[in-house]
Order: sequence, then structure tokens, then C-alpha cells
Amino acid sequence: PTDPGAWRTAADEGWSRASRAAEPAAAGTTRSGLPKRVPQAQLVPGGIEPKGGRDRSRRTPDEVRGLLSAYHRGVQRGRTAGTDQNSTSTKESR
Repeated sequence: PTDPGAWRTAADEGWSRASRAAEPAAAGTTRSGLPKRVPQAQLVPGGIEPKGGRDRSRRTPDEVRGLLSAYHRGVQRGRTAGTDQNSTSTKESR
């Protein structure tokens, strides 16, 4: 028999927390008998970064402008390539 502690790694604690988080938290049931959800009850501690700095779901106006400009340029390039007589198409390669 080998020593069970000899096969332990630093990741074992994370796996242990993950298996505990996989068990649903009891929050009762609804009137129709369905289980109630407990928000964020199954998150592994340390699995996600705490909110810090600015909220990533909010973009600055400059970021939005840059994204829309890049989208617009891509659409224009696609339209130009689709109507360009010098571009290769699948009909010409047959």
C-alpha cells in the first residue's frame, strides 16, 4: 500500500472545493415543487476574479466608436470585394 499523501498536488484543494460546489445548495422549492436556485452558490472559491477597477460590461464611448468603425470598414471592404470585377470568384475558377 502506498501513502495517499504522496500523490497530493497543489491542485487537489481546488478539485476538492469544486466537488463541494457541485452539490446543489438547498433553498427550498417553489409552489409547483421545483427546486429554487441559489445565485452563485456553486462557484468555486477563487475561481473568478473579484470585481475590481471598471466594470468590463461597460465600454467607453471611444471603445464603442472604434468597434463600430472597424465593423463599418469590414462591411465596406466586403461590399467592394463583392462587386470588384478584378476579384476572383468561384465562377471564374471553374
